[in-house]
Parts: sequence; structure tokens; C-alpha cells
Amino acid sequence: MDIYHQNRETILSVNRTMAELIQETRTVLDGKSSAFDHWTHSCDTIARQLLDHVVRVAVVGAIKSGKSTLVNALLKEDHLKRGAGVVTSIVTRIRQGDALRARLFFKSWDEVNAEIQQALVLFPTDEWRAEHQGFDIRRSQDRHDLKKALETLDKALRIAQDSLNANSVLLTSYLKGYKQVLAYVSAENTTREFDGDAFAEHRAFVSDDALAVYLKDIQLEVTGAVLTSNIEMADCQGSDSPNPLHLAMIQDYLLKAHLIVYVVSSRTGLRQADIRFLSIIKRMGIAGNMLFVCNCDFNEHDNLEDLQVLVQRIRDELSLIVETPCLFALSALFNLFNAIEGKLPEKDRDRLLQWRKSTDLASFSDQETKRLQSMLTHKLTRERSVLLLQNQLERIDVTADGLRQWLRLNRDLLRRDAGDANLIAERLRSHQSHMNQVQSMIHNTMDGAIQKLGRDLKKEVDRFFDPYSGTLLNNAVAFVRDFRIDLTRYQEQFANAGFTHILYLVFQEMKLAVDSYMAEKVNPEIVAFVGREEKLLRERLQLVAEPFEAMVRDALVQYEDALSQFGLARHSGDWTLRIDPDLEAVKQMVGLTLPPAAAAMRYSAQIKTQAVMRLGFYSLVRAVRKLMRKSVGAEKDEEMRALKAGIRKMKEETERSILYHFKDYRENIKFQYMQRLAELAGNALYEILTERFGAYVGDVRDLVGAVAERRSDKERVDSALGSIEQAVATQQAKLETVRLSVGPCAQ
Repeated sequence: MDIYHQNRETILSVNRTMAELIQETRTVLDGKSSAFDHWTHSCDTIARQLLDHVVRVAVVGAIKSGKSTLVNALLKEDHLKRGAGVVTSIVTRIRQGDALRARLFFKSWDEVNAEIQQALVLFPTDEWRAEHQGFDIRRSQDRHDLKKALETLDKALRIAQDSLNANSVLLTSYLKGYKQVLAYVSAENTTREFDGDAFAEHRAFVSDDALAVYLKDIQLEVTGAVLTSNIEMADCQGSDSPNPLHLAMIQDYLLKAHLIVYVVSSRTGLRQADIRFLSIIKRMGIAGNMLFVCNCDFNEHDNLEDLQVLVQRIRDELSLIVETPCLFALSALFNLFNAIEGKLPEKDRDRLLQWRKSTDLASFSDQETKRLQSMLTHKLTRERSVLLLQNQLERIDVTADGLRQWLRLNRDLLRRDAGDANLIAERLRSHQSHMNQVQSMIHNTMDGAIQKLGRDLKKEVDRFFDPYSGTLLNNAVAFVRDFRIDLTRYQEQFANAGFTHILYLVFQEMKLAVDSYMAEKVNPEIVAFVGREEKLLRERLQLVAEPFEAMVRDALVQYEDALSQFGLARHSGDWTLRIDPDLEAVKQMVGLTLPPAAAAMRYSAQIKTQAVMRLGFYSLVRAVRKLMRKSVGAEKDEEMRALKAGIRKMKEETERSILYHFKDYRENIKFQYMQRLAELAGNALYEILTERFGAYVGDVRDLVGAVAERRSDKERVDSALGSIEQAVATQQAKLETVRLSVGPCAQ
């Protein structure tokens, strides 16, 4: 167990003990004060934040760069299927568990049908449908009709830009895998587990597109000490997947990740696909916390000098995109084979032995591996987790201080006669009233400030998404309007394919371009905008809270002075407050995330209908002209005019779809994310400001009355409270040891 997890376990242990001591104190005093509820709530929150806190590491890179191999090498086991198909948009998440277990999260039938329906927009002719109603893959007739339609689909339509048409692959995969997933998919989202000896069976769902297409998510639980309980590692879909929606899925996970490990293959070096994706990450504003791994293929390099030249070139190229890139060069497969040598088949064992003979390459890879592991430990346990520990140390210290003060006050009052105790109560009431006023003032001011911040944030969101003054929407619409399709490429296909087939192909070309634009340009701009607004929110909250810091401190000092005048115990430390709301912790506590980045366009089937009607109009004119013995243009000219009309209609529909999408997305960001975040952060800041009042809230006269009732048994009560006070001091000493170990937070 590393030092971070040792410290975390110590804090959790102290927190559990404090919760027990609070309950014990309440029992001894028959306490009804709200302070006990406040302290109990604080202990629950501390435990939840420490236990629920997850540090996420995203491993990304182009297809075949060795992402899965690197993850397996880091895990020291061959858990992940390498070389999964590109039709899927799966992010495989790996966590620590008590046994090998794979959790597969399946789409519901409604989600499957909706995805199929989207792929069928402008599908050539509806004649293949026996029933003209919404497609439902559970109906055998619908499956039969779609299979027949796909079989008769012109070959040219099943190929797009020298690769299989993504929609055709998607539809074929759904049909092919239907019977195999019947036992897993239902009307609701379902989860299936494969554990123990059945663990490896999950690979079939990743390696087979016909099964993987039905999955939403995969989580693996692995044993061993490589991953700790609060770390999640994710193997992401290849960043150069031909489907833009896959890129959007990766973006969603990157937003939650605290560290990105980008893998580049030494066989290819930095490719155009890598540069494109790294530019997207930079525009998202999350490139600052990224490590790079050059995954070396020993078979491709004659010697170490050859490899180092390549590594330096990759570093120089990365420097053009990311400032001072942190690059490691190692062989993930060599590391994996070393880790599982006893399980290797003879062929792979021979490869391992051959690689070991290249001592310079093997030694270099080992050194770089150690350097990477050291950096990962530093990044995951110092730069992120230390802040969490420090925040929770402070919170539990406040609770311990409050309880200890409460115990001392009770013991002091217990030793006094009734008259003296009542006199003290009357004197302290005015100070207590002042603290209550301060607390009320903070609440009202913070409430008003949060409402104003919420309104300001909503205005900023409206301005950003404004269809007239905002550049984001204007640029997206301009992209659609300016998009050009080379129709000469389709002229020869008219004779064989027919108008509706060509219209479908043109639509797929335009849709791919628009979706790519959304994923590569629009989504990164939205993410960067939200990041800027979150930073401003944090700064504005600090400005709102700063004046109250001194007010809270003064109120507490005055109350302590009043206690000391009566010879009562007072606080021995200072009243320093950390006025810095941790927005990441706030979001993680409630699972607050941005709306999904996938910008699914809602294109209407009306596009095809109107375009075909336009073709019919041209055909009618041609027939009339024949009757009038007028010259007519070639049939292909008529078809091209109809196709151009169809494209114009497509663009109009696409613009409407984008406008709808932005309006819907804007409202979600405003109300479900930004306003919610402002409220949650404001509440968290209010707790920071007022939690130290916990030991002093309530009516002192009630406390005096409760003490008076136990005066007849004061020796037993005093002894019990003294034991609890000593136990609290012991726990605070443990916290001080952790505080010295944690040290200052890494900036």
C-alpha cells in the first residue's frame, strides 16, 4: 500500500472513530443539540468523498498504436482484448476488485431501435418495408425486410471513401448479433457479469462487432496491487475511428479524466490522425495533464541509436502542439511478455528471448518503464489526491475541535453550582446571538449571490450559443451552407444505382462531414467555454466569501474571549479558513457531468420524399415536352437537377437540425449543469464558512439545564466525558501525523 492510501485509510479510521465518539457523547448527555447532527453529517460527507473519489486515467491513441497492450502491461496481466473492431464506441474501464469480473452494460431495445432508425434516414426506398411503421428489431418481419434490403443494396453504397459504409456495417452487425444477445438485452438497460473462470468470455463481446454493437459500456475488475481502489484506468476507442460519434464518446470520458496517457506507435511515428486528435484535446483545454508513450516495436529498430532518433523526432513534433511534452519510450509488449512469461505460448516465449538479446533496447525500455511508473505515481497520488486528503483533514479537524470544545464546556459547567452556570449562560447568550446573526447574514448573502451568479452564467451561455452574435452557431451553419459535394463522381452510377440510392450516398457523405465538424470543432469549443466559466465561477465565489472570513473569525474569537473570562476552556489554535471550493469534488459527489458530447443529428425522412417529388416533377415536364415535340435534356441532366434540389433540401434540414440541437444543448448546460454547479458550489462554500460554528450553536440555557439534570451523577458523567475527550485528543494526534506526511499540496 502506497503512502497516499495509508494516509487515506488513517483518515477514514479516525473519521469512523469520531462518528462513534459523537454518538457516545450524545448518549452520555442525552444530547438533542443540532451540533450532533451537524458533526454526524460532516463525518458521513468525509467518508463518502474519500470512498467515492476516483482518479481516472484515460489511455488514448490511434488504432493499432498499442493502447490495450500498454494497459495490459501496466496491469501485468493480459486482461484486455487487443485489436477490437472500430464499429464500436466502447470505453473499457478497469478498476480494482476482489476477483476477476467483467461487467457488460447493454443498450435497451429502445436505444437499439433508435440507433437503427437514425441509420435508416434516407435509406434507398421504403419499398423494402412490409410494415410502414417504426422499425423494431424484435419483429421478425422487420429483421427479414432489412436483411433483404441490405443484400440488394448496390455495392457502391456499401463502400464509402474506400472503407465500408459505417451505417451498412452498423445495420449488418445489429442483424447478425440479434439472436446471440437475446438473453442479455431487454426493455431496460441491463448489466451482465462474467467472473472467475468465465471472465475471458467477455472478450467475445469486444472482438465481435455483431455483439459489441449492443454494448454501452464495459467495466473490468481485476485483482492485484497495481490498481488501487480509487484509481480507474480506461482503454479508449481508437482516436482515428471513422465514426465521429466514437470521437464524441472519447471526449465524454476525457472530461472526467484526471490524467491522459497518449500512445504513439514507433512503427508509424506521429501520424496526421494523432496531430488532429491532439489538436482537439488542446482546444478542449485539457492538454496540460497529459503524458506521452512511444510504444516501441523492437523488431522495427536495428539498434538503440535508431530508436532514439525516432523518439527525438516524435518529441520535436509533439512540441509543436503541446508545450514541453513528457514523453516515455518503451515496449509495452516486451513488458507484458516479461510479466506473464510463465503463461506464454512457445512462439511468444521465443520472441521474448530474442528481444532480451538486444540488451541495449531492453535496458532502455526497462529504464523508461520505471520512469513512467514513477511519474504515474506522482501524478495520481500527489497532484490530485493530496488536495483531497488536505481538504478532508481540515474538515475532520473542525469536527474534532468542535466536539472537544463541547466536551470541555460541559465538564466546566458540570463542576459549577447552578447560579454560576446560569450567570455564564446569560452572559454567553449575547455572543451566541451575534454568531447566529453572522450565520444568517452569510446564508442570505450567499443565497442572493448564487442567484445572481446563476443569472450571469445563463446569460454567458445564451451569448455563447446565440445564433446571431455567437460565432459557434454561425460557423456551424456556414460549414453546412458552404459544404460542396463533387456530383461528377455520382453521374456514372445513376444508370445502375437509381436516384434514391445516389441520394442516400450523398446524404451519408454530407452527414459524415457535419458530424466530424461537430466532434472536432464544436464540441472542443463548448468544453473550453465551460472550463472558462467554471474558473470564473470559482473566482467569483471566492470574492463573495472573502469578506465573511474575517467576520466568522472575529465572531469565534469574541466567543472564545467570553469563555476565557469565566475561566472556561478555549480553543488552542487559530481560525484560518480555506475559502476555495473544490468544484471537481462537488461534481463528483453528486455525479454532475456535462450533457453528452455526441451531437446526434435529427434528420427528417421528409428530405427524401420532397427530393423524389422534385424528380417526379422534372419527369412530368419531360413527358409534356415530348408530347409537344420540344427538345429535352438528357435523362441524367434531369436526375442531376433533382439531386441538386435534394441536396439543397438536405442542407436546409441539417440547418434546422443543428439549430434544434444547439437550443436543446444550451438549455441543458444552463439549467442541468451550470446553474446546478453554482448552487452546489455555493452550498459547499457556506458549509466551509459556518461549520466552525458547530460547537457553539443552540441555546446555552438548554445546555445548562441538561447539565443540571446530571449534577447528581456528575462524577460518572464527568469521567465519561473525560474519557471521550482523551479519545478525541488521541485521534487528533493521528491526524497531525498524517498532516505532516501529506505536506503542502502540489500546485
